[in-house]
Amino acid sequence: MMKKQCCIFYVMMMNVFVFIPILVLGQGNTTETTPRELRIAIPVREFKDWVSVEHDPNTGEQIISGFAIEVFKAVVNKGLLSPIPYKFIPFVKSDGVTMNGTFDDMLRAVFNQEFDGAVGEISILYYRTEWVDFTLPYMDTQISMLIRQNQQPFSKGGGISLASATKYVVAATLSFSFIVAMVFWILEYRTDKHASQFTNTSSLAQPPRSLDDDWRRDMLGSITHTRLVMILFFMVLLILMACYSASQTSSLTSRSRSGGFNNLNQLIRKGSNVGYREGSFIKNLLIEKGFSESKLIILDSEEQMVEMLNKGTENGGVDSIVADSPNLRLLLAKHCDSFTIVPSVNLPAAGFGFALRKGSALVNEFSKGVLRVIDNGDLGRIQERTIGSFEACENDPYNSGSNQLLDSDSLWILIAGGISVFILMVIIFVLYCGFRH
Repeated sequence: MMKKQCCIFYVMMMNVFVFIPILVLGQGNTTETTPRELRIAIPVREFKDWVSVEHDPNTGEQIISGFAIEVFKAVVNKGLLSPIPYKFIPFVKSDGVTMNGTFDDMLRAVFNQEFDGAVGEISILYYRTEWVDFTLPYMDTQISMLIRQNQQPFSKGGGISLASATKYVVAATLSFSFIVAMVFWILEYRTDKHASQFTNTSSLAQPPRSLDDDWRRDMLGSITHTRLVMILFFMVLLILMACYSASQTSSLTSRSRSGGFNNLNQLIRKGSNVGYREGSFIKNLLIEKGFSESKLIILDSEEQMVEMLNKGTENGGVDSIVADSPNLRLLLAKHCDSFTIVPSVNLPAAGFGFALRKGSALVNEFSKGVLRVIDNGDLGRIQERTIGSFEACENDPYNSGSNQLLDSDSLWILIAGGISVFILMVIIFVLYCGFRH
């Protein structure tokens, strides 16, 4: 009996020493797997399209909005399998207003574990992957250049005719066409009259059939040569006008769209000032491209971008602004008549993405969430609700009615050309009818 009691006591003690630690460790694991609140850094700048931080005048509470903020919320609430608590923290100095450095500084703060991640128009760059891990991009980007709309090659109501070279070439070509036609007409008329006189004066000296054959032979040779020359002239004229029109149209279009600058090297050679957005990595990129740091001007608001671009380098402003294409297209949508994006300056970029701590297990989940938000159409609806469409100026490629190549006032060139061709065709028809009769 004593031995049996000892065995029971031994089993009970084993249960105490085995199951109690298991219960304790299990409770500890449950505590560790409970999602904690993420501290998300956000930039604070005058550009409010992507991230806007305002304060309620009544309660003093922060009102955080913007395209990037709304996309992040949609990813957390709809894209993740289970929502994760988070808190937006402005990346500011002690004054609570000024941004505490650049986007690179904000990402370094994430690397130093001051934050769990960062949200905004954060460009995915290779060197930044040393500090953070990026999700898949929620917005495709490229590096583009914005300049003033060049008004010099055109003036109001001129269309193609405003290029002086075009005006003189077209006028000379049409005049030459008319002169050639008149010369041929006179020659045909004189040949016909001379042949008629020759027939009347020589009818007694030669048989009628011989005179008729000579007259027909002379007229046929004259008309054949005339037609051959005119056909060759028309072919040369059409080729000349087609080639010149295509070349001139391309030239005028390029100048009107690019304002005289087609690439970054032209800005470097001219010594132009170039602007870039506050906190952007573009400054380092431009220095790598060969720009002097003294020629790079930081722009901290949309109003300053417009003002400095309108001034130009000569007046202490800038000749161009280099930035991510979404930012430039947002500005262009509000100033279609003044600025244009140079199509030949289009540097590749990886896009805008969310930044999380290096090695975070949430990167994969957030990337899947971004894809879900894109696939279900939420991203497009958020864009329309916050920043609007980028296509505001693309329906009018010259941004202004006064800069169109073929406006209503320039149709005179088409009318004049049509009249000239019609006159030449009438002359040919009359010659042909005269020959038959």
